Amino acid sequence: MGVLSRIANERRASIAGALPPGDPGLAMLWGMSSLSPAGVVVSPETYRTCPEADACVSLIEDTIATLPLDLYKRAPNGDRIRADDHELHGLLHDKPNAWQTSAEFRAMMEGFRQGYGNAYAEIVWGGAGIRALEPLHPLTVFPFWTQTRQVAYRVTPANGSPRTLLAGEMLHLRDTPFQRDLIRGQSRVERHRETLGRAMATAEYLSRFFANGATPKTFLETPEKLTETQRDEIRKQFEQRHAGLENAHRIGVLQGGMSIKQIGVDNEKAQAVESYNLAVRQIASLFGVPLHMIGETSKSVGSGAGGTGIEQQSIGFLTYNMRPKLVMWEQALNTALMSGNMRAQYYFEFNVEGLLRGDFKSRMEGFALMVQWGLATANEIRRLMNLTQVAGGDERLLPLNMVPATRIMDVLLKNAGNDNKTAADQKDLVDTATRALAALIAEHNQRGRDLLRAA
Repeated sequence: MGVLSRIANERRASIAGALPPGDPGLAMLWGMSSLSPAGVVVSPETYRTCPEADACVSLIEDTIATLPLDLYKRAPNGDRIRADDHELHGLLHDKPNAWQTSAEFRAMMEGFRQGYGNAYAEIVWGGAGIRALEPLHPLTVFPFWTQTRQVAYRVTPANGSPRTLLAGEMLHLRDTPFQRDLIRGQSRVERHRETLGRAMATAEYLSRFFANGATPKTFLETPEKLTETQRDEIRKQFEQRHAGLENAHRIGVLQGGMSIKQIGVDNEKAQAVESYNLAVRQIASLFGVPLHMIGETSKSVGSGAGGTGIEQQSIGFLTYNMRPKLVMWEQALNTALMSGNMRAQYYFEFNVEGLLRGDFKSRMEGFALMVQWGLATANEIRRLMNLTQVAGGDERLLPLNMVPATRIMDVLLKNAGNDNKTAADQKDLVDTATRALAALIAEHNQRGRDLLRAA
């Protein structure tokens, strides 16, 4: 056993007496009240049966899962270099463990954070570094404070004995705001159970409404009293012939003085569709996703927090919703996977350049300005466009009509010399320009004094 492993085991044994009583995973599970006021069960396990909530979370998951995540090294001159040869780059860029790709791992972790408010992955150390990141279901992990005010994690797997992990053995992603223990994030599903439940209940109501031929609750009224057996038989025959979409236009015949009596209001009067549309907008706002990104375009082009127009709303989604999540990911990875000395040299960063691209014309104008003002070479631009390199494309271009202000006299003298003027002519030209400039300054100052006296 190595020195580090022995120290970790000693620390783990020292906090055994500080564990919370009972099974923390079960305590958290039983503490959840998943029944919404609308009468629908809403929990981190069930809320994604709501199509709009699933679309919002899938969009966030897929964005984080597919964005390039690179490890960079700080160079002495202030530049940064991609550390492709470092083991941490391969861990997050390729395979974090033996059974997941990087995209699958990130999507799962973000999905846990969106639903449960927390996402956990055990850091498996081996040899001289980190060997794997193994995701853990949030209901099997309970973080707590030790007697020495250190964070530890009680893991209760479905198959296996409970164990304790130290802070250096866990990657923990939290959603805001935090719970009262200041360790765990709060589940937005639990916070907004009523909104999600209303959408799910309205969707179920509409489904049942159309399944019953899109009519309110219906009674058959007879002039005579019927036995229970007769009532059951009439109801069974009527439902077989007239209930459901396949019988919506079938002609019915009532006998023996029976009549139809409808109880309750119809769908239009109940405003079920309007209520459902409102719930959809609330769910999109809950997850910070523009409506057009989940297929709802009727209300999405107007002004809003992300700007006006589809393109501006998409940029607003990345700026105001995704960027905070990406920064939290980056900082959590930097803190959990690196020591203080290593963080001074390396850091993780998502590349969002691809998501910020505008239309073709705007991109071309931006690339042209970068080349024109010497901010990038032609080959650097071609790499961004996935084009092959060209000869001479690595030379940076600069505009000829720009010069530092401290060198203006050198330029004037050089231009005068290019006109094959004599030294005396050059001096006269400079003197004339200097006098004209001095006169212009004096006139400007005089106008300022006149304005002050007039005031």
